[in-house]
Amino acid sequence: MPILQTKKSATFTVKNTLIACFGILLAASPVIALPQERWFQIEISIFSNESPIDKSEELWQPARQQLAFPEKIRKLDNLIDILTLDSSNSINQTEVLDRESTVAPRELSPEQREEIILTTGPKNQTVNHEFRFFDFSRDDFLQLPPSSSDFQQTNRELERSPAHRLLFHGLWRQVVTNSAFAEPIYVEGGLAYGAQHELQGSLTIRFNDGQDRIVVDANLWFSEFSIVENLTEKWELPTPPTFIANFDDLETSNPDLIFHPIRVYHMQQTRDMRSREFHYLDHPALGLVILVEPYEIPDPISNNSNL
Repeated sequence: MPILQTKKSATFTVKNTLIACFGILLAASPVIALPQERWFQIEISIFSNESPIDKSEELWQPARQQLAFPEKIRKLDNLIDILTLDSSNSINQTEVLDRESTVAPRELSPEQREEIILTTGPKNQTVNHEFRFFDFSRDDFLQLPPSSSDFQQTNRELERSPAHRLLFHGLWRQVVTNSAFAEPIYVEGGLAYGAQHELQGSLTIRFNDGQDRIVVDANLWFSEFSIVENLTEKWELPTPPTFIANFDDLETSNPDLIFHPIRVYHMQQTRDMRSREFHYLDHPALGLVILVEPYEIPDPISNNSNL
């Protein structure tokens, strides 16, 4: 019996030693890697439905509205908002850019905006005291130029239609993750009324639980405004996040006018999608079309690569 106990003890010790060594090797092994990031290109157009009959299909009441922006919301980077001119540019070019971008920026066509971007170049950014350019091919959440759009014909048709108005168009690339790590995108569009816009809300692109479908969560609201307050129905809108608020709209708006929301149409929908398929989300006051395609980041060519 003592001999058997000794053998069992020795065997048990050897097993523990092997398990411990194997665990250390697994922890230190370079073969085990984090899941590879999956990039996608997302394009979305949001438009209004101008038909009063369609908007009256549902009963819209202030008490039923629960409008809010997500806590970790972010805005798409847009080069037209962060451009700076090189000191070597001519005065005439500076005057043209200032006149077109500050007096009537919403009157510029996408082609005019792209031309301004390409002729002036991006703003130099400092990240950890390192110089870098914005890179259309590798930067996430960066609004891409209209030339990259697959929705150009669709958007033109929407702009020509008396039954619809194009309110928002987004085209960007990002890593798609599960819901716990997904970053909601801030959305605004249409006419500005002080700090508010006709269209506001958020879009979240994420994977479903099985990681085999891409999901879009649309939390949007379309508002009608008046300088006369509706005393029978109290409509309230959430204040846009401070780091997203468009202060240009506040400066150009008439300080003597106070705009009140008199009707708010809330669109809250979730849609599972297959990539490379065109999807449409319908609503009495709004419409949304979206296309999601896999994207592969190109290998860097040079440390000085830019646009």
